[in-house]
Amino acid sequence: MQTEAALDPENRALYADILRAPAGFELDAAVATTYTLDFETALVVPATLAFHAAENRQETLDTPLALLEGLERLSARIAIFCEAGRIKAVPKGANRLTALLEETVTEVAAPRGGAFHPKLWLLRFTPVGGHGQPCLRLALLSRNLTTDASWDLSLSLDGVLGDAPRDQNAPLVELLRALPDLAMGRPTPAHVATMVASLANDLAHAAWEHPRHIRKIRFAVNGLTDRVWRPQIGRTLGIVSPFVTDGALSALCRGVDPANACLLGRGEELAPLAPETLAMFGRRLVLDEMAETEDGEESDPASSSAVPARGLHAKAFITERYKSTEITMGSGNATAPALLTGKNVEVFATLSGYTENLGTMEDQMSPERLGRFLREFVSYEPDDATQVDAAEARLNRVRRKLAGSNPVLRCEEDGAGRILLHLSARRPFSVPDGIELRLWPIVAGIEFGIGVTELNTGERSLARLPLKDVTRWIGVRLSDAESGLEHHFTLGSDLVDLPDARTAEILRSLIENRDAFLRYIRLLLGDVSEAAKALFAAGQGSDLSVMFGTARDAPILEDMVRALASDGRQLRDIERLVARLSDPDTGHSEVIPDEFLDLWETFRAVLPKENRID
Repeated sequence: MQTEAALDPENRALYADILRAPAGFELDAAVATTYTLDFETALVVPATLAFHAAENRQETLDTPLALLEGLERLSARIAIFCEAGRIKAVPKGANRLTALLEETVTEVAAPRGGAFHPKLWLLRFTPVGGHGQPCLRLALLSRNLTTDASWDLSLSLDGVLGDAPRDQNAPLVELLRALPDLAMGRPTPAHVATMVASLANDLAHAAWEHPRHIRKIRFAVNGLTDRVWRPQIGRTLGIVSPFVTDGALSALCRGVDPANACLLGRGEELAPLAPETLAMFGRRLVLDEMAETEDGEESDPASSSAVPARGLHAKAFITERYKSTEITMGSGNATAPALLTGKNVEVFATLSGYTENLGTMEDQMSPERLGRFLREFVSYEPDDATQVDAAEARLNRVRRKLAGSNPVLRCEEDGAGRILLHLSARRPFSVPDGIELRLWPIVAGIEFGIGVTELNTGERSLARLPLKDVTRWIGVRLSDAESGLEHHFTLGSDLVDLPDARTAEILRSLIENRDAFLRYIRLLLGDVSEAAKALFAAGQGSDLSVMFGTARDAPILEDMVRALASDGRQLRDIERLVARLSDPDTGHSEVIPDEFLDLWETFRAVLPKENRID
C-alpha cells in the first residue's frame, strides 16, 4: 500500500497555520468567503494574524486588548463575505468590539438563488520594510468561519506573482471579482471593493507551489453562471460528503462498478436515500462519532450549543483515471444544488498525481488511514421529518426575505448621552401568519428585543443605548408556531447618522484609566512576540505590569525614540490612539496623563507627514 496517502488524518493543519505570515513578511490584504460566520471567530482572526503567542482560541477571546489591537492593526486589511442572514446568533449580548467588524463583514446572496457556500482565503503578504516582491497564499477549506470542530479538509498553497495571467486561476479570479456585486442590503464598502479587485489582479498572475507528488491543480467555481461543473470520474470513486442527494450520487456514479465505489457520509443523510442509490456503492461508511454540524444544505438547529460539534464536515471526491489519482476538494457536497443545478456558489480544487505516489481511492479509506475512524453504515428507517422539514423551509423563506428587506438603523442622540435607534427597511417586509419575529441590538441582548410584524420605510424605535453599545448588527429570532422550531441569527443593517465618537467610546471602555493607557502604549511600542506574551498572560489574570512595568517606572521615552528612528509606524498607532481618546475641543483626555500629552506633542512635531492624523 502507498505510504503517503493524501487524506491521512495525521496530516493536520490549524487555522492559525494557514493565516500565519511567512518569515520576513507581514499581511497586506486578505479576503475570505464563508457560508456561516460567528463573531467570536471573526474577532479572533485579526488577533491571530497580529500575534502568534496564543495557545488556543479561547485564550485570545479572554484577552480584550489582544482583540482590540488585532482589529486596530488589521481589520481594514481583511474582507469577509458571508451569506446574508447566516451570521450566528448572540442572544446574551455580543462583545462590543463587533462594532469594529462593521466594515470587514459584507453579507451577500448567491445570484442563482441557492446558498453562497464557498470557503476560501486569499492572503497577500509583503516583505517587512517594503523591499521585495509580495507573495500570496490560497486556502480552500470545507469549513465555515465558525467554532465548528468537525473533521474538515483544507488545501493551502503558497505562490508568487508571475508576468502573465494564468488560465489555471481564471475561475477563482471570476469569483473574487464578482464578490462586491453580490452584496445584499448595505453595499460593499468602497475600500473593500478596491482591495478585492487588487487581490483578484494578483491572483490572476499567481504561480503556486504544488504539494509533494501533485503534478497538476485545477480550480472550478459553480453558481455564478449557467455553466455547471462537476468532477470527472474514472474507474473508481470515493465520495466524502456530509450531505447527499440521490440525483447527485447517481450522476457521479454512472459507469462505476459498485465494487469500486465508496461513500462516506452522515448516517441521517444516508438513511433516506433510495435503495438503488445505496446499491451503487460497495462500501457505505460513517464516522464512529456523529454529531450535527452546520452547512449550506442541512437543517438549522433551533438551539446553539456552547460545545463545538464533532462529526463529518469534509468534502472530497476521489477517483483514478489512467495512471493518475485525482482528488477534488472544496466547499461542495454531493448534492443537486452544488453539482447538478449549480444554484449554490461553490469552489473546488482538483489535485492530480501519479497513483503510485498519491495512492488509490482504497488507500485513502484504508484502516491504516482514515478508515480507522470509520464504520459500516447500517440502514435504518429514518424518523418522519416532514413536519420539521416544512418548518425549516418556512423559516428559511422568511429569513431570506428579511435579509433582502435592506434594514436601516438610524441613530439619534437623546441629549442625555444615549442613542435612540430607529429601525426601518428600504424594502417592505411582512411576517407571515404562524411566524413570530423578535429583533434586538446584539450588544444589548435579546431581553432588549421587540416583536415585529412588518418592516417598511416608516421608522420604529428599537432601543436606547450607550454609544459604545451601538452597532449595525441586529439579533433575530424567528419562531414557527406550528412546530415550535426557532431560528436565531444576526442580520446586518445600514447604520446611519452614527456619531463619530463611537470608536473612542469603545476604546475608553477597555482603556479605563491612565495605568491601562500607558500599558497599552507599551504594547504598541513593544516587540510583537513579547507584547503578545504579555497580553495573553494578562488575559489569564496576570498583571500587565509584570511585562510592561508600572505607569511610573515604564521607560516609554526610550521606546518612543527607538520607534522614531525606525519607520515610525508604531508612532502612527499612538497618534491614532491619542486622537481617539482626546477631547477634540480641549485636546485633553481623562485617561491620558498630561505629561504624556506634552511628550507626545514633541514627537508629533517631527513625525513624517504620512504618519500624522490631521
